Amino acid sequence: LSALIEVVRPRYCVHLASMSSVAESWYRPAESFVNNTNIFLNLVESIRQKSPETRLLSIGSSEQYGPLKNKKKPLVESDSLRPESPYAVARCAQESLASVYVQSYGVDIVMTRSFNHCGPGQSARFAVSSFGRSFAYGIRKKEKSIVLPIGNIDVVRDFLDVRDVIEAYELILKGAERGETYNVCSGRGVSLRNIIKRFAKLASISVETEIHGDRIRKVDNDYVVGSHDAITKAVGWAPTIALDTRLSDVLGYWTQNLDL
Repeated sequence: LSALIEVVRPRYCVHLASMSSVAESWYRPAESFVNNTNIFLNLVESIRQKSPETRLLSIGSSEQYGPLKNKKKPLVESDSLRPESPYAVARCAQESLASVYVQSYGVDIVMTRSFNHCGPGQSARFAVSSFGRSFAYGIRKKEKSIVLPIGNIDVVRDFLDVRDVIEAYELILKGAERGETYNVCSGRGVSLRNIIKRFAKLASISVETEIHGDRIRKVDNDYVVGSHDAITKAVGWAPTIALDTRLSDVLGYWTQNLDL
């Protein structure tokens, strides 16, 4: 990696590499933590030594905040971090390392705490894409109803379209102040139960749900919604793609790409 950075000397570098599943981090905690912190440390150290003019975007997670105490107030960047999973602890460590490299080494790093996002092409390991895949299977099989395996679908999350996320990252890279951290979120909460209802309407398929124990997390925050006021003020970004558009695109992707 260090040799590659020295040759390329990129103007911008977006660090997205990680074991990105919270659920998986409970089954492989040591691997999740070591992987997600060390790959960042390897990258930022290579940039410090070989390409100090590079601006690095370090991607964090809403999971860093932990449980939201006041459900009427969206999470803001000044709120305390209370990580409750191995994945979230690793993300906090990454952000702390980034701050050290900014303050002590002068490396040009900007950071996010990115909330849940979805869109066509996302792995079915994630809830929205998994639901979309199941409904697409029903469409392809011309079924009138499906049975959907679920975990806790009453949790409320702040889902953002991945295409809005991309725009946010570009604006942060090109316009944010060094060392700053921004929530990347929609500012609106929706339950997984509501997501399923919307998919059912879009697919014109009725649905029954069936709880599967392996889909229940050991710790699961029941409400996670953020505020994007800071990034909007700093670089002029705000989400534009409606929830039903996102879900329709996910459903369309799986309908076209599902292997039966």
